[in-house]
Amino acid sequence: MTEVTPANIRMNFARNLAFYRKAARKTQMELATELNYSDKSVSKWERGEGLPDLEVTAQIANILGVSVSDLIADKYKRRILITRNKAIITFLSVGVVWLIAAIVFFLLQTAAEGLRSWLAFIYALPASAIVSIVFSAIWWRRTHVFLSVSLLIWSLCLCITLSFGGIKPLYIIIIAAILQLLALLAFLIKK
Repeated sequence: MTEVTPANIRMNFARNLAFYRKAARKTQMELATELNYSDKSVSKWERGEGLPDLEVTAQIANILGVSVSDLIADKYKRRILITRNKAIITFLSVGVVWLIAAIVFFLLQTAAEGLRSWLAFIYALPASAIVSIVFSAIWWRRTHVFLSVSLLIWSLCLCITLSFGGIKPLYIIIIAAILQLLALLAFLIKK
């Protein structure tokens, strides 16, 4: 058990404030504005160079939707485990998509020869991207969502190109590039 000292409390508060602020998707400036403080104060608290008074701490907890004890508790290792578990759940879900693709591949292989059963794995790419988008939107940052959307766009481009031989790949790539540009612009727009 960690000894309770003023330095430990400051460092716990610093780590927890940064963690819960980012989890609430707030910048230091946004939190500071809601508290009627400067972003320099929030930055100082997150560096462990000081602590706000008790009333401000309670106000921070209220804004971030946590308790005051959450802000000062030594929960760093527990948060790492939670983050790791979220990643494992995401990868397991994507793994289920690939398992289904493998089952479909083998069923198509045994049903009839000449079918392009390998397309089951190609179609698993956009399905994996959709699963990734869902979990990224729930648990991860906007960057993860953007990367998942990019995977969806380009994997759909690949699926359409390989499935429909009559369509020129250049047209599909142009449409995908425009969609990618729109996704990038949506990503860059702030709340």
